[in-house]
Amino acid sequence: MARQFTFRFDTMLRLRQQREDEHKRIVASRLREIGDAKAMIDELHNQIEAEVQAIRVGQSPGNIDLQQTVRHRHWLGHLHRTVLETEAKLRGLEARLAQERSALAEAAKQRRILEKLKDRQKRRHQMDEDRAETREDDEMATMRFHFERGTASG
Repeated sequence: MARQFTFRFDTMLRLRQQREDEHKRIVASRLREIGDAKAMIDELHNQIEAEVQAIRVGQSPGNIDLQQTVRHRHWLGHLHRTVLETEAKLRGLEARLAQERSALAEAAKQRRILEKLKDRQKRRHQMDEDRAETREDDEMATMRFHFERGTASG
């Protein structure tokens, strides 16, 4: 009767898989944050362009409202500062993403190590089972041969 294969480190393998899955979630979350920051930067650039256009319209010949121009320039400065802050945040997110991808790669490596060990042990178990089965078959054939030889001569 063949023994069922059991991997002694199955719990550890599950824990490593869970750790890898958690790192995948973290990387995916960071990628979303980076996408959001890039979208915000694009939106800010669009707002800057619209504000510059509004300033040009406000400064058409014979129609200059100084207070309106000051407000536009103040808002334009705010938009530029926000772009710079968001770009700095983006660089920070990208640096953290690099670290998190590295952690994910390490977690995947640790999981693969255990999976390879499990595969090797499973193959070894199967080879041992095959050898035992062959040995049993050989013993049965030997016993049958001796039995038939004993009944034929007697």
